[in-house]
Amino acid sequence: MPEPEAPFGVLGLYPTAQALLEAIPGIKARGFSNLEAYTPFPVHGLEEALGLKKSRLGTLVFIMAALGAVSAFLFEWWTSAVDYPLVIGGKPFNSWQAFVPVMFEVTVLFATFTAGLGMLFLFNKLPFFGSPILGSKAIRETTKDRFGLLIMPVEGVLDVEAASAALLETGGSGVEVLAAPDSAPPGLGWWLKTLSGIAAACVVAGFGTAWAIQIYPTLPPMVHMEVQPRLDAQKADSFFADGHGMQLPPVGTVARGYMPLLAKSPEEAGKELINPLPVTPAVLQKGRDLFNNHCAVCHDRLGTGKPWLTSAYTAKPANLQASTYREAPDGYIYYVISEGKGAMPSYAADLSANDRWAIVDYVRALQRSQHAEPEDVQ
Repeated sequence: MPEPEAPFGVLGLYPTAQALLEAIPGIKARGFSNLEAYTPFPVHGLEEALGLKKSRLGTLVFIMAALGAVSAFLFEWWTSAVDYPLVIGGKPFNSWQAFVPVMFEVTVLFATFTAGLGMLFLFNKLPFFGSPILGSKAIRETTKDRFGLLIMPVEGVLDVEAASAALLETGGSGVEVLAAPDSAPPGLGWWLKTLSGIAAACVVAGFGTAWAIQIYPTLPPMVHMEVQPRLDAQKADSFFADGHGMQLPPVGTVARGYMPLLAKSPEEAGKELINPLPVTPAVLQKGRDLFNNHCAVCHDRLGTGKPWLTSAYTAKPANLQASTYREAPDGYIYYVISEGKGAMPSYAADLSANDRWAIVDYVRALQRSQHAEPEDVQ
């Protein structure tokens, strides 16, 4: 004759959280180690009293939250700096400060789903609608103001009489024996009920939300994304004293990647500026190409100031081979290229700072080629 199956456990109720905490050591002293508690609110120190190990759920949530933050950052960085780079307000492509809101949202998303799904399916093994606790007499009390303690079998063995006596002797009341649940896997009916309940909840939530939005379309926070205070470009605005919605940048503002020329004259630039480019074949080749494309039409390929234009061109380009320009500092020539002089316009919009310095290096090479010293040909 087969032995009767051990019950799910023996459950008792305690009037206060302190009474529950004081009863647990006495229950353990009587040889019962497999305990579970049911309380209407978290009780400080209960996990330690029961001997429960620290849940790994927090560690898992932290790992997935960090993964969410890193994933969001990498996705935004790749989108903004690699796949579709756009210059916005002069900021660098990898403006990580702008990534923070999305990183925060994805971090919360990963952490929330991990906490919910991990708790349900990995650690608590839910849903379990057949728990004997749900059908017990004590379920109403443990959700209001009483504290339940359940003594469960160890390796399938439980002395029901001894467990009941232990609960009563430690101040418990309302002791009841909970029968073991049906161990058979859930059938088709269970799955149909579960899935139907989930589907019904989704339908009710969806239609309820749609109904609420139609009934209350102008109430916050739903209206916040639709009606936003903004100002169209070039429109007036009373917020600023001058009445303009678009404001000029503050005095002294420098565009990103642009170094302003602070010198006020070629002479001043000659004293302050130093050519940062080394004289290398690559720099000279680049300077030669730029000089021939932008400068030679007026200054000649040798810099003699003999333009290729017809007599209708009445301007007199500078002879860069003259002693005035041979003896002028590099900063002087750089200033003239940047700001222009006489009929010569500024080339700052067409040539970068390094391009202009490369032309200066090439002009020096042209000057030296036409006024070589004996040591230059040795």
